[in-house]
Amino acid sequence: MKKMLFVFLFIGLFAGCKEKDAIEVIPNYDEIYLPLNKVDSTPQLIEGDEKGLSEKLYAEMKKSASKENFVIDFNLMIDETGRVKKVEVVKSPDEKITSFAVKDFANWLFKPAIKDGKEVKAQYRWYFNLSGDSKSKLDLIGGDFLPEADEMPMPVGGMYAIQSKIVYPEIAKRAGIEGKVIVKAYIDEEGNVIGTEILKGIGTGLNEAAVSAIEKSKFTPGIKDGKPVKVQVVIPILFKLS
Repeated sequence: MKKMLFVFLFIGLFAGCKEKDAIEVIPNYDEIYLPLNKVDSTPQLIEGDEKGLSEKLYAEMKKSASKENFVIDFNLMIDETGRVKKVEVVKSPDEKITSFAVKDFANWLFKPAIKDGKEVKAQYRWYFNLSGDSKSKLDLIGGDFLPEADEMPMPVGGMYAIQSKIVYPEIAKRAGIEGKVIVKAYIDEEGNVIGTEILKGIGTGLNEAAVSAIEKSKFTPGIKDGKPVKVQVVIPILFKLS
């Protein structure tokens, strides 16, 4: 079966206030909740406000001590009726944020996954990343980063040097997720990466894996009029399972 990328579209309906069964939070999933590459039709959210939850979490983030690198990543276990029964916490700043999100998930309803014509238990990945951290760092550093230069920065050792530093997240492997992450990197006059920005992401830890590999890499500095300058470059990182 052809592998599919799982893209979360924030188009959910507003959830009601009706009491739901409690959702169990688990460290790892043990039961047969099928990953994306094992079903014919993935779960589809039909009742639940993903955008609203993101806005609420953004508000909670501003109160939190974990403002830096604020990322939450949950793997929802959807049963045959389309309800969230379990949650695997892949990444969360603290228990308060986890509890806040899980209460919202209790109101969500999905069109169940389908395999061989039958409704089955399956996974649904929900990921939220607060964008703008890299811009804040750049504001603190100051200075303009040129979009072009006579000689653009290049990774020392070529793209292989970046690719060799990538660690493919295990959760993405299990879900069969592939694709391209496009990162804008800000390179200073010495060839150091001092900031990054995701232009196109996939989620499931692949964005972070791409950024981490780029930030660990050294670049030749950009050159303009014979002098090293600060330059911004766009770097595509391809994730593909063998």
